Amino acid sequence: MKKIKESVVLMHLLFSILVVIGVSILYNNYHYGEGIKWITQETYEDTPEFTRQLKNDIDNIFNYVKYKEVFETNGRLDYKKPIVRVTEGPGISKEYTIDEMIRRAKSQGYYLNEQFKVSGGHPTTTDDSDSSVRVDYRAYEPDFKASEPGESFLSMDKLSYEVLTHLGNYYAFYYRFIQNPTNLKFEILYQNSENEFKLYRNVHGKNLNDFKAMGKYLYVTGEALYVDSNLTSIPKNVSSELEKMNPYNNGNYHMTVAVDTSYPHIDAYSKASLSYDHMRLIYIMGIISLFVGLIGSGITLYLLILHTGTPAYENSSHKENRLDSLPAETCLILFLIAGFISIFLAQRLGYKIIHLFLPEERWFYGELVLRVLIYYFLGLNAAFKLLRQYKTGILWNNSLLKQGRAFFNLYIKNHRFTTRIILAYFLFLAFNLTLILLFAYLFLTYSTLESRIFMGVLVLLYFSIILWVFHQMYKKAWETDQINQALLNISKGNTAYKMDTNQFYGKERELAENINHIRTGLETALQEKVRSERLKTDLITNVSHDIKTPLTSIINYVDLIKREGIENQKIQGYLEVLEQKSQRLKTLTEDLVEASKASSGNLKLEINSIDFVELIYQTNGEFEEKFALRHLEIVSNLAEDSLLIEADGRYLWRVLENLYNNANKYAMEHSRVYIDITRKEDMAVFTMKNVSDNPLNIRADELTERFVRGDVARATEGSGLGISIAKSLTELQGGTFNLIIDGDLFKAEVSFPVKK
Repeated sequence: MKKIKESVVLMHLLFSILVVIGVSILYNNYHYGEGIKWITQETYEDTPEFTRQLKNDIDNIFNYVKYKEVFETNGRLDYKKPIVRVTEGPGISKEYTIDEMIRRAKSQGYYLNEQFKVSGGHPTTTDDSDSSVRVDYRAYEPDFKASEPGESFLSMDKLSYEVLTHLGNYYAFYYRFIQNPTNLKFEILYQNSENEFKLYRNVHGKNLNDFKAMGKYLYVTGEALYVDSNLTSIPKNVSSELEKMNPYNNGNYHMTVAVDTSYPHIDAYSKASLSYDHMRLIYIMGIISLFVGLIGSGITLYLLILHTGTPAYENSSHKENRLDSLPAETCLILFLIAGFISIFLAQRLGYKIIHLFLPEERWFYGELVLRVLIYYFLGLNAAFKLLRQYKTGILWNNSLLKQGRAFFNLYIKNHRFTTRIILAYFLFLAFNLTLILLFAYLFLTYSTLESRIFMGVLVLLYFSIILWVFHQMYKKAWETDQINQALLNISKGNTAYKMDTNQFYGKERELAENINHIRTGLETALQEKVRSERLKTDLITNVSHDIKTPLTSIINYVDLIKREGIENQKIQGYLEVLEQKSQRLKTLTEDLVEASKASSGNLKLEINSIDFVELIYQTNGEFEEKFALRHLEIVSNLAEDSLLIEADGRYLWRVLENLYNNANKYAMEHSRVYIDITRKEDMAVFTMKNVSDNPLNIRADELTERFVRGDVARATEGSGLGISIAKSLTELQGGTFNLIIDGDLFKAEVSFPVKK
């Protein structure tokens, strides 16, 4: 397995080298920046290089036309032809021939090399006898006019050097385009008459169509204002130069230039075309190398990532295990130090080696490649170290960041939320200021590659931290929402709601756990209360049933004794008391059973439409005589229209009966009992108000509990269940029951939705 991993590493190295080779080929190609379009759609004849070469050659053709008139006689080089005229003294003028100037140049050590360039000697080397002369005429510069007096004076040696230079230019063109076969064909014709003309050409027997058939051509005539050409770019000075060199001052002239793009001859054009095709092939090879290198590097990198940290593939030495056990931050610092050392060695040694093998204009690229390779392989090694730690599960557990976080939590864990927010804000502010200062420093030194790389790392780090901060803020907000939702559910009585504390962190987790504990305590208390209520209800029901049987016997036997016709008044008095108390006990027992059923909802309702107003009229009539016995006056304020509600008539009557009985028992004598029934929005509201005969020393909510009466009213015969039964029966039928106590004023409200 170790050999397989080593093979993958070697393959990744080879593919990385292919990437470097491909990038180097593409970057150093003359067509860098043009994309790959030129490979399929461009030919050498469409390139700027071809246009520049042709423009230079057209300029040389014009120079040749001038030189031909200067150096030739009847089409042959004439060494006896005068070339310059000078004034050597007052009234002393002299002409020098080409031969004389050549021999003078030779005497100074000048000669023409294989490229027809002047070599040897030096144009500024003169002896004391070589004095300056005034140049009156140069055949190769007939229109020369000195702008300053000193420009007309020149030494004979410099003049001979100048003549030899122009002669070399003539030889170079003649050798290249006249004497030897070439792919460039030209013809210039100035014609005054049929027998008087000047013709300059390097090809014979060709007409315009022949020139066009060669490939790229240019045809200019004095009789037309346009240039007939298929060149990508036409030289701008062709027409002006033709007109300037016209000896006949008419428009009867033309110039035809063509390049045979089949390149039958070896010259600059054919060599450039071959170089272009070769460059195209190299460019394609560079693209293939880059593509294969990227694919291979990606695959091998994936394999390395897949198997790094896998025990079957690991056979590390003790030293490597110690490095892997170091904190991740320490490993990164070590790799940074290694990077600085590598860059230092590269600058001191690597750059010098690059300078030995690459031309000066390629030094920058070579140095760039070396630095990128150092950064890449050191960064890759560091990344795999971190990956191994991640797969073994020690990346976070062994990191300095976790240790710092634990150390930091010691100071902030027990602080308030506001203190923690302030600390977090100042830390974030310090981080931003530090990054801004670093970014500003790197921006000022942006020209170096290292500054660009670190600037990119800083930007990536900054946005990563921003996203992390946003994530933390979102997580805290989510945790707050969950806590708020839990409190809302608990406040609504849903004590079964429980939060998953594993999704919380820090102080919020502690808060969530405390809320869960509160929920558990409330649920336990509610369960105990429900259990207590259920036991109380069961006890009341069971005791009521147990009392009911012997009580029935007592009542029956009292009735039997009374039928015996006992004449003893004292015994009859005892029987009356016994009958009253047994009836009261029977009523109390029935109230207990009814209250138990009402509170537990164990009643079968028969819901019908009831006219609430009519029911109140009937109830008033039922209790009118009973109220009169205690000198109570009923004051009614009832709605004129019917108010239909849905309720069970029997239990609704029991609610009203309990309220009326309560008023009859506890209202102050010689007072009024106010009965109102009105419609408020969609509710039919029954209201009873009376003044208590005794002080009301109890809260309204306590009166709705079982067995509760005012302390001063405990001498009455009430069971204390009337109000509680009325409330339970009202709510059981879908209504609402409210009590209001204001001093001695007792007010009861019973509301039901009006039937639509």
